[in-house]
Amino acid sequence: MIQVKSFTKKYGNHIAVQDVSFQVLPGQVTGLLGPNGAGKTTILKGICTLHYATQGTIYVQGLDVAKDPVKVRQIIGYVSEQPALISSFTTEEFLNYAASIRFSKTMESVFDAVQKVSVQCDLQPVMKTKISNLSKGYRQRLSFAQSLLHNPSVLILDEPVSGLDPAQIRQMRSLIKELAKDHTVLLSTHLMQEVEALCSTVHIISDGRLVASGTAQQITTQEKCNTFEDAFLKLTSGFSMGGAS
Repeated sequence: MIQVKSFTKKYGNHIAVQDVSFQVLPGQVTGLLGPNGAGKTTILKGICTLHYATQGTIYVQGLDVAKDPVKVRQIIGYVSEQPALISSFTTEEFLNYAASIRFSKTMESVFDAVQKVSVQCDLQPVMKTKISNLSKGYRQRLSFAQSLLHNPSVLILDEPVSGLDPAQIRQMRSLIKELAKDHTVLLSTHLMQEVEALCSTVHIISDGRLVASGTAQQITTQEKCNTFEDAFLKLTSGFSMGGAS
């Protein structure tokens, strides 16, 4: 479980996120939806201990991220929008390298971990392929695989289908649904169709504030709209769709 409690993050005089509270339950996909620049990535970085709250607290599996950052990192797998991969490595070489530097294991257990995630993420056909020759879809699968090597209980996904074609998006959705069965999954996106396809619960962020929480249908009904897209646009109207997430 993830608990975000009155999270506020300031950069100098700029308030990026203000007084946001929500929770993410295990066994399902929870969506963090908002226009680009709304504050989604700021919240994700707080959860992943990449920075800390100016005010408020975040707990991951009961651990305070500010007090136990090392323990929190050990139970989180993070998938970024732009995977940080080494293009000169093969898929197998990269996974072995990532496993060897992430945790101390015997060669046998590193091999077992790499084999497990390669099957989970359907990477076996490209294990000997250089990363520079992988499609965007396989690169994203590899990013998922490296995030799973240490068997985390929590997955943080930042725009995981960005730039994928329709077939790759369908494959990625299937992978996320499968992983959600035994993980706590938080999915950040600005795509409403991803929320409707994957998320049991959604939290909508606009201009650094939480403006709605619930299922897509509950939010649509609450805003007296015909579609979830209409409800989203109503809640975020006037906020720029450009800029950083």
